[in-house]
Amino acid sequence: MLVDETGKRHGRLTVIRRAGSNKAKEALWLCRCDCGGENIVRGTDLRKGHTKSCGCLEQETRVRNGYKRMRHGMSESRLYDVWTSMKTRCTKPTHPHYKDYGGRGISVCDEWANDFQTFATWALSHGYDENAPKGKCTLDRIDPDGNYCPENCRFADMEVQQNNRRDRKGNVRVYLGKDGIYHANKHCGDRLEGASE
Repeated sequence: MLVDETGKRHGRLTVIRRAGSNKAKEALWLCRCDCGGENIVRGTDLRKGHTKSCGCLEQETRVRNGYKRMRHGMSESRLYDVWTSMKTRCTKPTHPHYKDYGGRGISVCDEWANDFQTFATWALSHGYDENAPKGKCTLDRIDPDGNYCPENCRFADMEVQQNNRRDRKGNVRVYLGKDGIYHANKHCGDRLEGASE
């Protein structure tokens, strides 16, 4: 049975809202720390007192004791897989899709590449849904030739992703929609002004 943690305090943390579930189907909660930081925590870790801050308390203790490495507790989550896959296809030449990402110069911004928690906080505040059906909430680069960074990414379904890609010559096809926004579409040819669907 799901225990609603919304609004409850656990140590330095105040629970803001539900943040999906991990692979083991355990409830995850977005929390705000007294220091202003945010993190995603399993409900059981909150209730058992295993997680009491965004990491600042642990960091203070680790610094005092001479340690620096931090843990986020989300390595089993679907979002962690999204983060790992994003980095791997941009950095590992042995990845099957490296030629389409890192091989073309696509990279991950330092703030995301070096800190999963920063990526997770951005994702949860920009529409990521851990429980969305497969293909309904995927990480998409708005400019397919741009890097993975907050200003160039969004969560979209596979149809939007498929329409937002380079053609075989490496060009992105776009048209100006009725809403006044440029839209990518693999079927639009070279339409730009006044296009309609």
